[in-house]
Amino acid sequence: MSYPIQFLVITVLAVLGCAKVTLQSRVSKKYIVNTADSVFFNAQLYAAIALVLLVVFPQGALNGRGIFYAVLCGLFTLAFQIIYSLALKAGPVSITVLIINFSSLFIAIFSILAFRETVYISHVIGAVLLVVSMILNVKKDEEGKPGNMRWFLLAVTAMLATSGGSIMIKIFGKTLGAEVKNSDMTFLVLSYAIAAVLAFGIYFVGAHVGKRERMTYKKPWHVLVYALIIGVVLGVYQKFYAMGMAKMDASFMMPTYAGMQSVGMTVIGVVMFKDRLSTRQKVSVLCGIACIIIMNLRILPLF
Repeated sequence: MSYPIQFLVITVLAVLGCAKVTLQSRVSKKYIVNTADSVFFNAQLYAAIALVLLVVFPQGALNGRGIFYAVLCGLFTLAFQIIYSLALKAGPVSITVLIINFSSLFIAIFSILAFRETVYISHVIGAVLLVVSMILNVKKDEEGKPGNMRWFLLAVTAMLATSGGSIMIKIFGKTLGAEVKNSDMTFLVLSYAIAAVLAFGIYFVGAHVGKRERMTYKKPWHVLVYALIIGVVLGVYQKFYAMGMAKMDASFMMPTYAGMQSVGMTVIGVVMFKDRLSTRQKVSVLCGIACIIIMNLRILPLF
């Protein structure tokens, strides 16, 4: 994959990622009241993504190992969403998001070690700028907010879970996915189908045992429409994400993507929600932009 195409793919991912976060934030603020709401919405969302990928994109054969990786990816995907929701309730939101965002670096490090990807000194500088950008983006009023060990373990576990899903996609794309055309789409369909089935199962079990918590949607059809719209966005996103993970070095792709999405979300906040940026947030944006530029220079290979 040529360099301009790589940059274009990452840009498309960042745009779709920002759209996904914006739409999901709207759903959370408007419809999500309890854990049952979150689980049921995500079950619909996973099913919608699987349907979009199945209908829109051609499928390829999947062997036993591919199915195994897909099952693991589905489990990681569901585990992340559940644990992430618990972490957000248990501790400071901005710092929880910061910990989750470190998954981009975790994935990059794994990819470097597992697939011996080339690392440039500019990548290291860009990654440092990304970390500075993410830290500066933490809300100042939450900076010193105490968290407990349970919250910290939940946040770190959620970070590892979302990293695990991406790592499964990376391993599949670099090995089995390269052997059979379009098998990456079948891999993703199966992953999200498994996550959807398990999420529906968790919801219906929770609705009939224990606290018997049920969804509180007053307009469930509105929530379903949102799930379908976000499913379309994420379906296309996953196509590009799987392509990038298979054909790009994660040491370049992940920090660049994280920087682009961070800057994009800040712009959306200012333009759409009239957010006012503090000085530290402005510096965060500048560091994010610098990260994107420097990551693309590829100066002095280290190994």
